[in-house]
Amino acid sequence: MVIYEGPSLIDGQPIVAIVTFGSNNSKTGSMPQVWILRSDVHPTEALRNGSDKSICGDCPHRPKVLGDGALKKNSRSCYVNTMSINAVYNKYAKGGYKKPGLDVISKKLRGTKVRLGAYGDPGSVPTEVWDTILKYCTSTGYTHQWRTCDPNLNKYCMASCDNVAETFLAKGFGYRTFFVQNVASFDDVIRQQDDIKFAYCPASKELQKTTCFKCMACSGTRTGLHSNITIKMH
Repeated sequence: MVIYEGPSLIDGQPIVAIVTFGSNNSKTGSMPQVWILRSDVHPTEALRNGSDKSICGDCPHRPKVLGDGALKKNSRSCYVNTMSINAVYNKYAKGGYKKPGLDVISKKLRGTKVRLGAYGDPGSVPTEVWDTILKYCTSTGYTHQWRTCDPNLNKYCMASCDNVAETFLAKGFGYRTFFVQNVASFDDVIRQQDDIKFAYCPASKELQKTTCFKCMACSGTRTGLHSNITIKMH
């Protein structure tokens, strides 16, 4: 179902947010997934020409070069497989997703556990959209736009951080943090840094103790949790 069609809060370009059901992602479990895409540009073309900025902002895992090289593994550290986002876009372009309105969607999601940003940054979508569709459910989410997006997004999203300094800064912005550590720089995952305590992601490849569906620790501030999550980069 289409959640949002309109201007990106990052750069004003047209985007679409779509929720899909029936995920077979082994890490997240069977959670409804929200995909955020350029509504007027095919995802692989958006990666090639840089217009993915509208939905990914300044994420450091975007392609480092433009053109065909943007799709190569050594250019792009994003974990999202382009085949999955292409499939969602192709169905959208054919009119394959219903547009029932936010109130209907919020009732459809009642009692579920939703993953925001299976692709794309939730900060590109107005927070009022999340306020409406997440009224009756829980969710997980991450944003690299925590410096510039609506500060109320901290209710639903963890601040995606790529170094220790960012975790301190994001905490000052009112966020809980999700710290992706570079394994080339750390012998092991930092468990505590001064007054910030980190919990190692139990759904990580290393631990595999649970799934995101069962854990739900990456839920922003609205659940009252205070932990900061960390994981090694893969």
